[in-house]
Amino acid sequence: MDLTRFLELARTHGWQGMALWGVLLAQALLWVGLARLHMAILREEAPWEECVGKIRSAFLRKVNGKEESDELRVHRYAPLVDKLLVLHFAEEKAECFDRWLLLRWKIKEGLRPYWIRWGHLLIAFGVVVWFLNGLRLDIGMDLLKRTPCDPRLLWVWLGYAMVIAWKLVGLQGNLERVQRALLLPRRDE
Repeated sequence: MDLTRFLELARTHGWQGMALWGVLLAQALLWVGLARLHMAILREEAPWEECVGKIRSAFLRKVNGKEESDELRVHRYAPLVDKLLVLHFAEEKAECFDRWLLLRWKIKEGLRPYWIRWGHLLIAFGVVVWFLNGLRLDIGMDLLKRTPCDPRLLWVWLGYAMVIAWKLVGLQGNLERVQRALLLPRRDE
């Protein structure tokens, strides 16, 4: 990265130079937002095999099943998994279909804030790309290359945002595995 070229562009190009500072700030905010979303998703990751295995074993065993169920009530895996367990034990007298609907709703409700944050980041990405495209038309692409405002950095950001989306889909799949283990535990899952 050529910081001196960026500073020279910002100093000599008037309002376009000020706009470069705005683009740089917006890119920094995009990266910080994506890093915060990544960290939030990491907090939701649980040891899925252990989690599903303990739930299945607690509901399938005839011996020590009550003790294992009591252990499930106090064990902490991840915030969303813990909410599913609390809801399951609070509603264990309800019909299976009602519990399935409640657990499904709780999964979607728990993942919604992450998808909304991801969507807001993508909208901000589009705004920055649009603004940077206007600057590219005024200043030229060659001057922006190898500066902190290099448009190619945004495509790296977009690639990582797609990885985050894939992680969110995987998290939803794992939460649905927990839901199945709570409602209809199977030995061979």
